Formats: sequence, C-alpha cells, structure tokens
Amino acid sequence: MERLSSLFKEGYIPPSSVNWNDADDNNAFHSKLCVMDFDGTLSTEVAVIHNQQDYNDILTMGLPLSNDGKPVPSQQGSLCGLIPKGAKNVEVAKDFLKYLIQPAVLSVYLKTGLGRNLPAMPAIAKDDPWWLDAKDPHRVAYTTQALLGPTVPTFWTSNPAYAQVQNEHVWAVAWADIMSNGMAPQAAAEKAFKRVEEIFAKYPITQG
Repeated sequence: MERLSSLFKEGYIPPSSVNWNDADDNNAFHSKLCVMDFDGTLSTEVAVIHNQQDYNDILTMGLPLSNDGKPVPSQQGSLCGLIPKGAKNVEVAKDFLKYLIQPAVLSVYLKTGLGRNLPAMPAIAKDDPWWLDAKDPHRVAYTTQALLGPTVPTFWTSNPAYAQVQNEHVWAVAWADIMSNGMAPQAAAEKAFKRVEEIFAKYPITQG
C-alpha cells in the first residue's frame, strides 16, 4: 500500500491515473505522460503496430528476477467460451467451441489479434515460429515471460470470493483512500483486509 501510493504522491504516476479506465494506461503511455506501463497483454504495443517507428521505439521486458534471483511467476488468466443457459443451439455452440480450441485454429485466431493475448497451450507457441520470431521482440518477450516461463493461476481460480474482491476493486479503493483521502497506509490496508475477510466469509470452502 505504502510503496505504490508513494509513487503517486511523489509524482511518478500521472495525477489523472486515479480516474483511468481500462485503456487509459495505454493512452497515457502513447501521450508520453509516463515512460513505463505494467500490462498483462501487448495492448500498449499493438495499439501503434501500424506506426513502425513508434512500435520499434517501445521496449517490452519481462518481470525482473525475485530477491533470490529466480524468475517471478506470471499470473496466467484465460478467456473462455460460454454457452448461456437457455441457448437454442447448444450442440452447434459446442461444435463451434470444439473447432475454436483446436491448436491450429486458435493460433490463427490469436495471430489475427496481433498477439495481444497468448494461447493457453504452450505447444502452440513452440510449434508456430510466429510467436517467437526475433523480428518482433515485443511478442518474444511477452510469450517467454507469460507462457513459457513459470506461471501461477489467477486467485479467483481457487475461490470465487476473489472475483468479488476484484469486482469491488478492494485494493484500488485502498490506494485511493491513501492518495486522495489522506488515509494512512496501515489504516487503508486494515480496511481492505476487513472487506476481503467479509467477502471470503460468504464463500466457505469445505472438504468433501
């Protein structure tokens, strides 16, 4: 809480960041309001892929090593297909999803998105040289860090309570309490943990 809020209060992060939406980190980077963006995709880079000078001026890097000199695992999420309850053509939808998750098909689909998102299967990147083509260092760095390196599942994979924590922006609210409302970091952390405990109490995990 203290470290990240200090970066804001000391002027290393644009003041407008407290009101950013999902795309505004990219907008700030391309507007040169900040020199670095910590992102979970290549959205910042591919936004300017048709301007080769700007694209080539960006440096994409993986995470630094941990304090003990080991790679830091990437939190690996995934997008999923959903067939709504009551859908009229369930079998057709299942057939489409079976088609879409074929490695060759999925690779083409993701490449159409310019590699903004990674495949869930490391074999796709290993079998298709496009993902590790040295001519595009952004894609190589991203694929190496987030797919071929060590990964951990997202927190809500273990308990749906964390999905609610994310949806309520519990940690972002804590930072805002410090940066905009003058709350002490310790108090903001205690408030956040109290809310997290309240949410988790609604999703007990029992062993069967």
